Amino acid sequence: MPHRPIESVLFDTSFLLNDSPDVDKIIKILQRDRVSCYISRTIQSEMDDLYYVGRISKQKYTKGLARCKKARASLLDSERNFLQGSMTRECTVSMTQEHGTSPGDVHNDCSILTSSLYNYIDLILSEDFHFTSKHTDKVVDSVIDMTCERFDKLCGGDVILLNKDGFLAAYQNGQVDLDVVEAMKQDVRKNSKVLKPGNK
Repeated sequence: MPHRPIESVLFDTSFLLNDSPDVDKIIKILQRDRVSCYISRTIQSEMDDLYYVGRISKQKYTKGLARCKKARASLLDSERNFLQGSMTRECTVSMTQEHGTSPGDVHNDCSILTSSLYNYIDLILSEDFHFTSKHTDKVVDSVIDMTCERFDKLCGGDVILLNKDGFLAAYQNGQVDLDVVEAMKQDVRKNSKVLKPGNK
């Protein structure tokens, strides 16, 4: 079975704020295996905004920050350049097509994907079902295909998108089982976030 080494992980807002103790279990596993952990400025801003507008409690906000600290999560370089701008444009077009949404609805998603691809992140952990779905996998492939010819930096790049359950099923000893990853992908679009019948 094909496996892929995991050396770097980015935490999405939904992962950091999830109430499940599995999140803390995963952080312990990543620390044990010396996997580098990150968040992006978009994720930092999302958490701040959710707290300041009253959509999450101080307790949940503090817990999310504490998880970042426990994982020793570094902040990804946020310097924007032409390559990242081009990637973001390609991502926006592909996300709107795959998920049936308007460009404004995928701004943060594309910011996270672009930052991860540009910084060679191996894995994004997210509890947003649309973000870890088959459709967003297609977006990642599309961004790489459309920009690789112009920017060698992206050729051969990829990022795995998993939720906590997928991680716990597929990860072992610093690697993920790609067959398990593929088997757990769901058919969820952002415009509905509803799992289609018959798709697991």
